[in-house]
Amino acid sequence: MTINATVGFTIHAGTNAQFEAAFAQARDAFLADEGCLRYDLQRVRGSDVDYVLLEAYASEDAVEAHGANPALRTLGRALKGSLLSGPDVVVLDPAGEQVELASGSRLRS
Repeated sequence: MTINATVGFTIHAGTNAQFEAAFAQARDAFLADEGCLRYDLQRVRGSDVDYVLLEAYASEDAVEAHGANPALRTLGRALKGSLLSGPDVVVLDPAGEQVELASGSRLRS
């Protein structure tokens, strides 16, 4: 079953370039991990300091591999000067008809 997560961040004003560059540099390393399906940084519309990272993994093993990736520590060090708050992690479970889609038991038509 696909595991989705959001990670919220608030940064210090004026550190956007540093913050976004850190994610851009780390992204390929995470997407190269087997089972990492999505790793996309998004800025909250109407805010210059709030961001959400959208993540998707193919399995619990893929989530564990992400946590063990050395690029995660490198990213953490790169973010130190820009973070005001976060990371605020929310792991999501499919609901309603999405449960079947997430488990792969039903194909979209």
